[in-house]
Amino acid sequence: MKTEQYRDMLLHCEKLLAQAHTVDSEKNKEAVREAAKMLSFSGLEMKRLDVSGKLMIQKICFMKQERESQAEAKEYRFEEENGIFAVYKVYPPADQKEWDEECVSWLDFFVMLLHEANMRQNLVQDANYYRYHDPQTKHTNMAYFSECCDHYIKKQVIDQYTAMAVNLSDFTNLNLLIGSKNCDTVLIRFMDWLKAELGEDEVVSRTSGDQFALLIHKDHEESILDKLRSSEIRYGKQPNDVVTVSAEAGIYRLTADVESYHNIIQAISSALNIAKNSVQLEFAYYDPMSAEASEKKKFYEEAFEKALVNEDIHVFFQPKVSLKDYDLIGAEALSRWIVDGEVVPPDSFIPILEETTRICELDFYVLEHVCKSIQGWIQHGVKPVKVSVNFSRRHLSNKNLVNDIVQMLDKYEVPHQYIEIELTETTIDADFAALKQIVYGLREHGIESSVDDFGMGYSSLSLIRDVPFKVLKIDKSFLGDKNMESDERQRAMMKHVISMANDLGMECIAEGVESMEHVQLLKESKCYMAQGFLFNRPIPQEEFEEMLTQA
Repeated sequence: MKTEQYRDMLLHCEKLLAQAHTVDSEKNKEAVREAAKMLSFSGLEMKRLDVSGKLMIQKICFMKQERESQAEAKEYRFEEENGIFAVYKVYPPADQKEWDEECVSWLDFFVMLLHEANMRQNLVQDANYYRYHDPQTKHTNMAYFSECCDHYIKKQVIDQYTAMAVNLSDFTNLNLLIGSKNCDTVLIRFMDWLKAELGEDEVVSRTSGDQFALLIHKDHEESILDKLRSSEIRYGKQPNDVVTVSAEAGIYRLTADVESYHNIIQAISSALNIAKNSVQLEFAYYDPMSAEASEKKKFYEEAFEKALVNEDIHVFFQPKVSLKDYDLIGAEALSRWIVDGEVVPPDSFIPILEETTRICELDFYVLEHVCKSIQGWIQHGVKPVKVSVNFSRRHLSNKNLVNDIVQMLDKYEVPHQYIEIELTETTIDADFAALKQIVYGLREHGIESSVDDFGMGYSSLSLIRDVPFKVLKIDKSFLGDKNMESDERQRAMMKHVISMANDLGMECIAEGVESMEHVQLLKESKCYMAQGFLFNRPIPQEEFEEMLTQA
């Protein structure tokens, strides 16, 4: 091949690989495939192999003809993290025994771009892995469980399954008895043991702490319950390193009329609470038509209207903190229903309101109270901070949502930069289009928006690529348990997710920060905004105003 032809071919490959800068896995694959095709025109062949060694993994990419000898190869080595190397070897065509200077310059640039494309592919693979896996147990997480539920609902096979929410009994005392590290081993081996009995389409997913969820075929129900009643788990090598594990479970024998994973999670969580609070029951079955569930729903629906009129629903503020100087930089507004001095848990009424558009009334109720608060701060000479307000997916059907939000802010003369709207992710095409239109509309009015709980729902690269969110809110599940040491995979996950957001010009804030280990992990990952119990729980307006005044 002539030098000019070889140069033109490499230039074309370079352009294709450069297109992968959006961190889109499909574009990466397409670019590398096209590069391989172009190389084949010149008698070269590209191969990618993964070879495990004792101390490192070599990622080897050969571009060669089978008859060429290794002595003629030009080698490139790239040192990556944690003792991992990428090695590329390029062999000349049969009629070209030596590389000329111009070919070498183009080849150097091409191999560098090829390496970057491969690195981005690995980044996407890691991000997808951690999107659906718990970093401690290496089992799937709640995002995976939820997606499987919705997938089986859409395929109309959900009635073949039973869902369970499981809580290991007396795990706190076991932790004191054998230590947290051994308890972690017990949890992992117990989940491994359960999963080994199940098929590929069945799910064992960790939800939090010592709790996990199951989605199993109905004919496996009895065998799983037998294991949950009592099982011996070995956690060490000594003869006495054995413990007997039992569990409580909330069970939902699914039917064809289940509408979404929200219904499943709510049902098994409700049943698990019954089992945990019962002296006699270890397993509780959810009955969707039970009188108790119906009465509870009816009570909250009727009491909600009265609560709005009497302002029994209070707006609390959870501070957001800069990890650079630990200054107060914002807050999230949260609703707290107080009855006779007692706070009604949000999980008791929010899911009920989510079933109808009543949740939309609550969201605007919170927004209005936040606007009143900001107006008062300004009038008293206190500089506000940006306050984020959650808006349910139910709002996506409201074509006038942007105007309704703007009118509320203008009614109280609130500068738009002090409000942030938190929206939940979605992959339903109609909802995605509406979400995109709303975010663009808010941005035109100077109102920032954030994607809430990134990593819990159906987050995708296309969501943060195509919708101009200002802020990516990283779900607490990405951080792991507050007492758990961060392993290298967890650190890699955090770095990749935050790096993607930073590359797209987004800001990152982590919620659920509960320890200085979390803070250190976030700083190492270049995320410098956080909220969580380490800094403050959600607090009443008066306490937050005092904090704001002092700040």
